[in-house]
Amino acid sequence: MRRYDLISSLVFLVLGVVIAMSSLRMNVGSFRDPGSGLFPLITGILMSVIAGGIFIKSCVQSLSAARNPLGKDKRLWHNKSVATVVIMLLYAITIEWLGFLTVTLLILFVLFKTIGELSSRASLGGAVLAAGVAYLVFKVWLNVQLPVGPLGL
Repeated sequence: MRRYDLISSLVFLVLGVVIAMSSLRMNVGSFRDPGSGLFPLITGILMSVIAGGIFIKSCVQSLSAARNPLGKDKRLWHNKSVATVVIMLLYAITIEWLGFLTVTLLILFVLFKTIGELSSRASLGGAVLAAGVAYLVFKVWLNVQLPVGPLGL
């Protein structure tokens, strides 16, 4: 049985339900006139649905698949998780110095290349696309002030 998937999905399922129920205490409003509780309500519902899907998937997999010891797979997953956390900490530290667009491009490229094990071309394309979309959404569409680096980006 995929014990870790079951436990984590149940935790997130309960957390999603708590978030959704707590958001109902706030003014939810409507999509045309959103209140302060609309975003937490949507977040809680989505979290619950995704966690429920993971729970069902892990139950089905555990019933149909033979038990495999984690061995090297667990160690590899652990190393990638630690690497991702370290990379995201570097992102948080360097974003003020180098700017949003520059750091986002670099970090996404590194994540796609090392953690995602994609080719250099796919990593670069994915990083440019994701960083470009994030820049357009936050800077252009929502007019959010983003950190500007020494290159003016």
